[in-house]
Formats: sequence, C-alpha cells, structure tokens
Amino acid sequence: MCNSIQVNNIISLGLLVFSSLCFFSCASNMTAYYGKLRTKIDAGDYQGTTKFVDKSKGTYGSKNMLMYFFDSGIVNHFAKDYDASSKKFEDAKNLYSQYYQKSISAGVGSMFFNDSTIPYYGNDFERAHVSIFEALNYILQGRDNEAVVEARQIDTLFKNWAVEQNYKNFYRDDGFIRYFMGLVYENAGYLNDAHISYYRALQAYKNGILTLKIPSDLIDDAYTSALTLGMIQRANEIKNSYPQAKKRIIPDGFGECVIVSYNGFVPEKVENILEFALGKIWGYVSSVEVDNDQEVQDFQKAKSIGVSLFANDYIKVSFPKYKDIENKIVAFNVNVENKEIRSVLVQNIGVIAKKVLDDKIGTIYAKTLARAAVKYVIGKSVSRKVEESSGSTLGVLSQITFNLYNSLSEQADKRAWNTLPDTILMARFYLPKGKRNITINYLDKNEKIINSQDVEVDISEAKKNFYVVRASVME
Repeated sequence: MCNSIQVNNIISLGLLVFSSLCFFSCASNMTAYYGKLRTKIDAGDYQGTTKFVDKSKGTYGSKNMLMYFFDSGIVNHFAKDYDASSKKFEDAKNLYSQYYQKSISAGVGSMFFNDSTIPYYGNDFERAHVSIFEALNYILQGRDNEAVVEARQIDTLFKNWAVEQNYKNFYRDDGFIRYFMGLVYENAGYLNDAHISYYRALQAYKNGILTLKIPSDLIDDAYTSALTLGMIQRANEIKNSYPQAKKRIIPDGFGECVIVSYNGFVPEKVENILEFALGKIWGYVSSVEVDNDQEVQDFQKAKSIGVSLFANDYIKVSFPKYKDIENKIVAFNVNVENKEIRSVLVQNIGVIAKKVLDDKIGTIYAKTLARAAVKYVIGKSVSRKVEESSGSTLGVLSQITFNLYNSLSEQADKRAWNTLPDTILMARFYLPKGKRNITINYLDKNEKIINSQDVEVDISEAKKNFYVVRASVME
C-alpha cells in the first residue's frame, strides 16, 4: 500500500512538471515566431509573409485562433490580397463575437496555471480596427458600399459597448475610427451619415483616451458637411469651437488623394517578474523586466529554476507590460506638383494599447496574486501530506517539484494583435484627374529623410482616392 502511494505521488509530481514545461515551450515558440514575423513584414516580402503565417497556423494553438485571424488578415492586406484579407477578418469578427458572449470567468484553469490557459478573447480596440482594414480592403477594390457596411458595423459596436458597460467602458469611442468612417460614408455618397461621423470624431478626439491634436482636415469636413446639408446652427457651433474651420471647395476636374501610412509596430508585451524565496539560512527577492529576446528569457528561466530548487518557500508572480518597438520614422511628406504636403498623426494605437492595459492592470494584479497564493497553499498542503504518507524524502521532493512548477507555470499573458501598426499617419490633397506620380519622403524626429517611395496614383474626379503604404525603420 505504501509503495502504491509513493508511485502515485511520483507520477503526479512528474505530470505537474511536464505540464509546466509544455506551457513554457508554447510561450517560447510564440515569442520566437513573432520575432521572425516582424522581420519578414519589415523586409516587404508580403507574399512570402502570408505563406509564412498560414504555414505557422499550428504555432498559435487552438486558444489563440483570434490572433491568427488578426495576423493573417493584416498581412494579406499588406500583400494586397484583399479578398483573402477580408475573409480572415470576417473569421476574426465571428470568433470575437462568440467569445464576447462567453463569461471570461469560465477560465478556471488560469487560477492554477496562468492566463494563457484560456482563449485569447481580444480587446475592443483590436476589434474596432478590424473594420478599418476591412473597409480599406473594399475601398481599394472599388466596393464603396461594402465599406459602408463596415462603417455601420462600427457605429453599432460603439453603441453596444457604451450601453452594455453603462457608459463606463474605458475604450468606448475612437476619434480616428469615427473620422475615417466619415470619409467612407462621404465617398459613397452618404453625406448625412458622414457628417454625424465627423461630428462624433471631433468629440472623440477631444474627450477620448488619446490627447492627439484634432486634424484640421476633420474640422473642415465637419464644417463643410454641415453647410452642405443646410445645418446652419451646427455649422456655426463648429465655427465657434474651431475658428480655423473653412469650407472645402474641390476644383473642377480634381479629385482628392488620401495617403494612409501604417507606421511601425504596436508595442509588444513583456514580463515584469517578482520572485520571493526563503531557504533555511537565506532569503531572496528579485524584481526584473524580461524582454522577448530568447537569450534573456532563457537566462531568466534558468535563474528562476535554480532559486526554486533550493527554496523552502517560493513565490513567483508575473505581470504584462508594454515595451515600445523603436521606429525611426515619425512623419512623412509628399512631393507633388511642386508642392509639399505634410502628414498628420491621426491615430496612436500603441498608446491606446498601453492605456487599455493600465485600465485592466488592477484586476490583473489581483488575479495574479490570488493565483500565487493558491499555488503556495496547495503546494505546502500537498507536501505535508506526502511527507506524512511517504516520508521526508518524498516530502522534500514534493516541495521542490511545486517550487519548480510555480517557476515554470507562472507567466504573464503577453498575447495581443502584435502586427498592428504603432501609429497611423495621413495626408490629404487634391490632384487633377488621371495618373500622377508622387514621392513620399519618410522623416525621422530631426526632419531628416531616411527613406523615400515613388507611387503612381490614378485620380478619379470628385472622389476620394485612397492609397495605403507601410513604413518602418528599426532603431
């Protein structure tokens, strides 16, 4: 009977360590994967990148399918395979909707392992930006009415999020998304919807979670659409709030060129690790930020394992934190028709991501500390029972195993839509109809040109003609 108990105890301890190693291996694979993926995107081989993502679908695992759809959708967008991109984004929207209906409290396993044991549910700001890229997919195919469907969907989402959260949801509106969808509405001939979107964009830029300067083009759009619709009182309100507002007049034979630039990569999540250990005659406390360099992670892993193996008491907690992915490009200008048009910063997704995480961090702290307490209590209780039933040797082995399990299994949830741009820049200007060559110069913080791109644009009269570029020069 005693031997049977010892065998069962040894098997249970072995399974505990094995499960921990599996979780650590999965996290390491995703870290290495995103390093390769960013490099491929920066190289500009978007066709090869789409193949790489699809071949790597198994790397994501069943709990991270939302991330796969996000990544596949955006790299196909970069590759100008707009149908494939929209298909992946539709899959992402459907999965997000399914997850949104589920209670996240169902993730019981995350209280004993880590938050990566539950599916990645995504963030509202990530879902909102799906509609931006999908609307652009349709616009770039000349399917303006399908783009309007995306605009209406985002209107509904913002309305539902506000109502469901009793207007307390941290991310509940977005100035850029409202602004861009106003352009979508206007381009398709829905001027009343466009004005409503422009007006709400003014409010969202002013009162939202970002502190961006309101684009002057947006002010002019809101003012001009109000005048065109005969909304004199609204036009006067906008003029009083923004005296610089002016009415747009499109010259005969001209169309508008809208350059949208995806700039850099959204910050990546790293780990903040805190460890507490006590031996019979020593104590250890450590606080360290671990970035996603594989050698750094391996060193931290080895150090944590070493500490845990020799401790009588061991606790480890890990929290996510955003770290910027440095990019030299901060703006661009367009040289065309002997004029220079400067870009405007219209969206800062990186700042949104950080602020959303900051809003959630209190809940994350509470859950992480509670999980550490549960692991510690269970480990101590099991070790005592093993010692009572199987002797002190297995009791000590049990404690060491639980320490090792705590060291390996405790990981911050670093999952996110990692292929989003950090910022979005925009330039708008009028050109005569027909084909024109323009040069886009990308600038660093010192206004130095660090990259240039020649683009041929084909301008349709009295229309908004969208062109998408991507820019990133790593530090």
